[in-house]
Amino acid sequence: MEKYDLVAPCGDYCGSCGQYNRLIVETAKQMREFAELYGFEFRSKGAFDFKQFVKGLDWFIENAKCPSCQQDGGPPGCEVRKCCSEKGLHICFECEEFPCPTFKEYADPDTMDRYNRFKEIGFEKWVEEQAQKAKEGYEIHLQKVASLKP
Repeated sequence: MEKYDLVAPCGDYCGSCGQYNRLIVETAKQMREFAELYGFEFRSKGAFDFKQFVKGLDWFIENAKCPSCQQDGGPPGCEVRKCCSEKGLHICFECEEFPCPTFKEYADPDTMDRYNRFKEIGFEKWVEEQAQKAKEGYEIHLQKVASLKP
């Protein structure tokens, strides 16, 4: 694996993303198993359409996957990825114009914290730190350790 493979152009670490690490898929699978095991179809009568609920879980199981932003995953038409590509950059944090208006429009609330840490310790140590957080269950979009594990 190359050093940039799990670093999204916007500075997210894909290893901590529930779509990349399959946390969402596994959570949907577990929810489906629990729903069937505990007979929630019977219990949900009159509250919601259980078959539609299971259909929704199946959709997440099949579709909530991402190969990483560097492998053409992430949001289609991502302006941050487009900008980095046009400038020959892997990550916005390396840009002299950072943070620019394009970036600010798409940034997560904690992105500036990641950027400041990136500048403080350098790319290699930053990636190691992000990978360790991912191993500990940190989900980058939730911005906390997820209680369920993939």
